[in-house]
Amino acid sequence: MLSCLLNLLLLVSSIYMLQVYDRVLSSGSLDTLLWLTLIAIFAVVIYGALEQARRVVLGRAAGWLDSELNAPMLKRAMEVRLAGKEGRAGSRDVTDLRSFYAGDAVLALLDMPWSVIFLAFIWALHPALGVVATGGAAILLGLALTNDALTRDRQKRVTAVTKAHQENAMRYVDGGETIRPLGMAQAVFDRWRRRQAEVVAEQQLLADRTTTILSISRSLRLILQIAILAVGAYFVLLGEMTAGAMIAGSIVMGRALAPIERATGAWRSLVAARNAHANLKELFAGTSNGDHDRVTLPRPKGGLAFENVFYLPPGTQEPVLSAISFAIQPGENCAVVGPSGAGKSTLCRLAVGAWKPTKGHVRLDAADVFDWDPEELGPHIGYLPQQVELLPGTVAQNIARFREVDSNALIQAAEVAGVHELILSLPNGYETEIALHSQRISLGQRQRLGLARALYGDPAFVVLDEPNANMDEAGDRALIEALTTLKQLRTTVLIVTHRASVLKCADKVLALHSGAVAAFGPREQMVRQVQPPGTAPARPLQAPHPENRTQVVGRENHLSAWE
Repeated sequence: MLSCLLNLLLLVSSIYMLQVYDRVLSSGSLDTLLWLTLIAIFAVVIYGALEQARRVVLGRAAGWLDSELNAPMLKRAMEVRLAGKEGRAGSRDVTDLRSFYAGDAVLALLDMPWSVIFLAFIWALHPALGVVATGGAAILLGLALTNDALTRDRQKRVTAVTKAHQENAMRYVDGGETIRPLGMAQAVFDRWRRRQAEVVAEQQLLADRTTTILSISRSLRLILQIAILAVGAYFVLLGEMTAGAMIAGSIVMGRALAPIERATGAWRSLVAARNAHANLKELFAGTSNGDHDRVTLPRPKGGLAFENVFYLPPGTQEPVLSAISFAIQPGENCAVVGPSGAGKSTLCRLAVGAWKPTKGHVRLDAADVFDWDPEELGPHIGYLPQQVELLPGTVAQNIARFREVDSNALIQAAEVAGVHELILSLPNGYETEIALHSQRISLGQRQRLGLARALYGDPAFVVLDEPNANMDEAGDRALIEALTTLKQLRTTVLIVTHRASVLKCADKVLALHSGAVAAFGPREQMVRQVQPPGTAPARPLQAPHPENRTQVVGRENHLSAWE
């Protein structure tokens, strides 16, 4: 609506010129000139106010889009990543969409439909001028569509390659600790430079095509203005139209063709916005249109059950986990053992709801973990993955999971994890910024900080995936003390381990082999089948399949692989 009014008001200068030439100059009336001038100035002031309003509306709409899309986009991208799918959308798409609405490209598109008003005005001046103007508009529009046809698919590919290339560059920077000592820097960056040159060459080709068509459009518009003046002068000489109409027709045709020319120049922004919209639409496909009320379940007691769970990673044919069924009662500590590649980490991710089973159910207190709202269930779960990620922020914020910090709960979790004194030794204690001092925090210390985060808030169910893989002797002692404390608090614990010292804290043991349950039962029953050094061979455990029979070999501080 604003664009329609604005384009109508753009006719003011042409109408004013037409009236001055045809009425004021011929009549010599100063009163007519005065009032025509005042009316034209008033209309131009209105035009300026409406143009300002349109730009403000679009600018605020762009800001609104950014604020409404950024956080949901990141959340949805995380969900897609956890589901094992490839998502093309990213924060760059939100930026492209915001830039499109805040820039001139959208103004050109909003003005293009109203070029019909200018063409109709030219037809009203004289049909011959209308033919020239309409033909020129059709040619310019054809050039814009040709530009789209020549660049659309290539621009989409270049955008995707550029995004991936930029991500690779940041990965090279992050991997500097490996690249430089191994003498890989020259080879890596030579390879990156060659691919970057290919991307730049492709971008330059697209820019050259658009520039060529834009240059042709501008030249054609100038030719059309000359042509319409020539045609107008011809009919003025024949006495079929006035000189004012000739000048007005030339000016109005420029107004009619300007949006088409501007759209051609802004085509790159338009294509980027269109690709961004497609990527975001694909990202949010299948999600609900809005939040809906969900039943709030009570705090879980910690009972965990896997019911015939299969997990098949996307794009693969072989399941990582097959027919997993077991249950642990609230307050029990279950140790998960097995060789590398048995599916232990996958089991942990399924237990906390990070991944969804391909088949079967993972239940916490009889409710499927995917029936819980993650924001409600999260505070009741503690999770320590193999790769501990400390996010940008303070130590306190990381342990408190970036929620409101409860100082008592924070210090209690740090003390149980045996990391309180370590934190106090950092430059600013609990207020130390992780990003600034990350190099001072070793892998073992990261695990202990991650353990404190997992224990924060007195969770009912804790999953620890090899929590002492990088810990020293002090870290091992802190872990054993933490497990003892969790047992006293009747907290359910699922822990992946290869060490017998941790196994002693377990109530039950789950053995995995090749993605299937090889054995499951109370720790005492499993210990009776241990083969101590120098004794007779132990009786093998009964497994679901004959080829998966297992035995545990106990050593001082190591639990051997399940064969």
